Amino acid sequence: MELRAKDPLGFAEAMAEAHRREFERLAEVRGPVVFDRGLPDVVGFLEVSGLTVPETIHRACREIRYSGPVLRAPAWQDIYVQDAERIQDWHEAVASDEAVSAAWTRYGYDLTPLPLASVEQRLAFLIELLH
Repeated sequence: MELRAKDPLGFAEAMAEAHRREFERLAEVRGPVVFDRGLPDVVGFLEVSGLTVPETIHRACREIRYSGPVLRAPAWQDIYVQDAERIQDWHEAVASDEAVSAAWTRYGYDLTPLPLASVEQRLAFLIELLH
């Protein structure tokens, strides 16, 4: 979190590089792979932070393509809690969700929202979607 606070652009570039490496590491895996986040999330982070998105990150978003459904876990006020990792207040979390969702859409992905439901119901939804 310190890098995020002190150097948000450097944080974003480190996130983008980590996403790229993870994508490449898992590229040959047979069967479904579920990523928690992806490159367009970095764009959303930069935009909600008021920063310019470097061309290298735009290029990575255009060239490194995820397949299958792209799930969106919408901001859900009933369960939202700030903690050491979730540092945004509710309004910032909503703005971040909107920026990240817009970035995925702008790079040509269709988003499938996860239901606002229990973990078990969300897991059942994911399993059904992947089969």
